Amino acid sequence: MTLLEVSLSGAVFIIAVMVIRAIAINSLPKKTFLVLWEMVLLRLIIPFTIPSAFSIYTLINQNTSTPAFFEAETDNVTSAVAREYFVMIQGMEQPTANIPFVSVWFIVWCTGMILLAVFFTVSYLRCLIEFRAALPFNNVYVEQWIKEHPLKRRISIKQSDRISTPLTYGVLHPVILMPKQTEWTNIEQLRYIFSHEYVHIYHFDTIAKLIAAYALCIHWFNPFVWVMYILFNRDIELACDESVIRQFGDQSKSAYSLMLISMEAKKSGLSPLCNNFSKNAIEERITAIMNTKRTTAITLLSACLIVLATVSMFATSAMASTDSKTNDTLAVSDPKTNTSDIVEDKKSAMTIIHESADILHYEDGAPYIHDILTNNTDRTIIETQYCMLAYSETGSPLKLYWNFLDSSAKSSFENIVRTKTNILSNQTEEYHGGWSLYDGEIMEDFPKVGNGEANQVAYSLLCLKQVVFENGTIWNNPDYENWFKTYAGKEIDIDRLQNYYPYEYKIESD
Repeated sequence: MTLLEVSLSGAVFIIAVMVIRAIAINSLPKKTFLVLWEMVLLRLIIPFTIPSAFSIYTLINQNTSTPAFFEAETDNVTSAVAREYFVMIQGMEQPTANIPFVSVWFIVWCTGMILLAVFFTVSYLRCLIEFRAALPFNNVYVEQWIKEHPLKRRISIKQSDRISTPLTYGVLHPVILMPKQTEWTNIEQLRYIFSHEYVHIYHFDTIAKLIAAYALCIHWFNPFVWVMYILFNRDIELACDESVIRQFGDQSKSAYSLMLISMEAKKSGLSPLCNNFSKNAIEERITAIMNTKRTTAITLLSACLIVLATVSMFATSAMASTDSKTNDTLAVSDPKTNTSDIVEDKKSAMTIIHESADILHYEDGAPYIHDILTNNTDRTIIETQYCMLAYSETGSPLKLYWNFLDSSAKSSFENIVRTKTNILSNQTEEYHGGWSLYDGEIMEDFPKVGNGEANQVAYSLLCLKQVVFENGTIWNNPDYENWFKTYAGKEIDIDRLQNYYPYEYKIESD
């Protein structure tokens, strides 16, 4: 899957979790939402997914060939920014070895990712330097509390005059850091604070925050990932609050809430990768605390079912089309019994068809190709390599700067492209966005493209050169050279251009 596809599917998953959270935040155990956010993080970080019959995209595919949110409608693509991004996704690899190609938006994405990573790193290191200046603190209660809460990782309790509210940092050697003005004689308050921070340490919340920050760095351009990051950190605090209330009982709700309000009044600074005691929205936390209920078998079962249903629907991808099964069923009823006839029929049915390759236009008049390919073989296509030619409305061959993002590239009649989009057996794939075409002028005033005169692209002819299947077999088009000699750089009759599609390739594995 491409980065854009992962980010879009992640956004849909995030919206689903946000809706569930808004409806059931005070009805289900808070751990439920942490599990859902963790599944979202996996979806955002892992670049592949598992097909499922229960996936929302399987349901969509019953009516359309591709998930609706992946289909960028042509009329709505109004800017050069969008065109560049489609070019980056659809044509990341071009086997034109002598022409270096680095997408502008790839550079922008890398820059944003690096800047955000630097921000998190500098923030954490700055805090770490300040935290390490803290001094250990021990009294009778602190020593007793540490003995009563043993962990394989040694917990330290320190105090610092550089913070205003308690927090936890560190993974292998976790530290509970307390403000210097802490009332060490207020044992009830200390019990609540230490218990809250202990939950953070026990659940490795610092690592969870690091993973969330990593996902945010990768998908910094996606506003829904920013929302996820905020809500995930907030739900970590809500889950800790719930654990403390369950530990001390319902009678502790009022005292614990008053302590939170007191801490909120003192908070300051930003520690994005630390577990800050009072960092999140205090109103939501107090509401959640006062609505904390005893976990019953029904609520636990409901939480499990919601997690399973949400993950099955939104963390998986569409199942392969069932058309191939239908074809197999029809083949069984074929009266032919001769094995060689069946083999020959199967070979003749092994085709790939270029259904069409329309020339569409953005709002500024710049043309691009929208092509549709159908895989009528019994194998999944994982890579295609094909040649593209362009012609004017009079049938004259056009020598184009095919990738208009790279104004240093030389113009040529043909362009060889390699795509890595998977096309399942009996599936039709639409390349929305396609390859933007530049009509021959050197680009100096981006995003102004072309003047729309006689050299404007009107027709495009595509021809497969090589196909790689999922099982590793490769098909090289034996007719490619003849096709190239016939069409490349030649005047072509208009009727021939108009009736070129659908163009069929008979496939036999090499």
